[in-house]
Amino acid sequence: METRRRFLPAAMAASLLLAVFAACDKTSPVAPSGTLITISANPDRIPSDGSAEIRVVALRPNGTPVSRGTLIRLTTTLGTIPPSVGVDDRGEALAMLEADGQFGVATVSASTGGSETATTDVQLGLSPASVTVQVTPNSVPETGGEAELLAIVRDDRGQPLEKAEVNFRTEIGTLDSGGTLIPTAVDGTASDRLVVTSGDLDTVSGDSFQVGVDVGSGGGGLVTTNVSVAIQRLPRADFTFNTRNLLVAFEDTTDGRTTSWLWTFGDGNTSTRQNPTHTYDEPGTYAVTFRATNSLGSDEVTKFVQVTGQ
Repeated sequence: METRRRFLPAAMAASLLLAVFAACDKTSPVAPSGTLITISANPDRIPSDGSAEIRVVALRPNGTPVSRGTLIRLTTTLGTIPPSVGVDDRGEALAMLEADGQFGVATVSASTGGSETATTDVQLGLSPASVTVQVTPNSVPETGGEAELLAIVRDDRGQPLEKAEVNFRTEIGTLDSGGTLIPTAVDGTASDRLVVTSGDLDTVSGDSFQVGVDVGSGGGGLVTTNVSVAIQRLPRADFTFNTRNLLVAFEDTTDGRTTSWLWTFGDGNTSTRQNPTHTYDEPGTYAVTFRATNSLGSDEVTKFVQVTGQ
């Protein structure tokens, strides 16, 4: 019995010693003084809900990797990142920086043991720098019509910007979006449809109206652009004239775009020029008819021209 009592304490001591050694084996290695830390991010610009891979390399002063399992301490000023991560056999450690909806520059810091802190910056939340808008077709008839609107948003590097919030607007007519925000796709585009009626177009005194796009960002910025949509109106024919002896100079003053012209001078002669001149053979009063035409139709007007010959 005495021998048994002596054996048990010895066995317990041996077990305790083995446990201590095992615990020591699990303790993370410590980087030596002068360890060189480098850090990089890929990509260095991410959306407000995106992520970036943070790569840290730790090397001893002689250029060899620090021991496997050496912990790298990580911090960030924006977003979230694991507080520490262990290196592999190459002295490399990887961690993910996650954006959390904030907008700004995240400064990620890495350090270990006796090293100096290394930092890298990651832009969280990409900001629009430019927006263009395409209208197809770029004109509508005065009787009413539809047009497809396409906005293309790019960042300050000229790259398509995904998930930018686009607001289409118009001076007249109705948008399918109802003016609500539309996020851009991966190619930086957002689309809408505009419908205008003849009643809408009757409120426009000129030959065009404006549609536009506003793009906001998490940083409070606003990028905007406008484009004109032409109104295809039937021409309202009109003209003026000046006489000098038997020579008369005619000028087209038609309201609306025209593509062809026909003048009948009242003496059996005609012209298809927009602003012709005509010499009459003798004095008299002539009924001059002018017809203006475009893709929607034509209109004509007749005026009496008195030629005195003096």
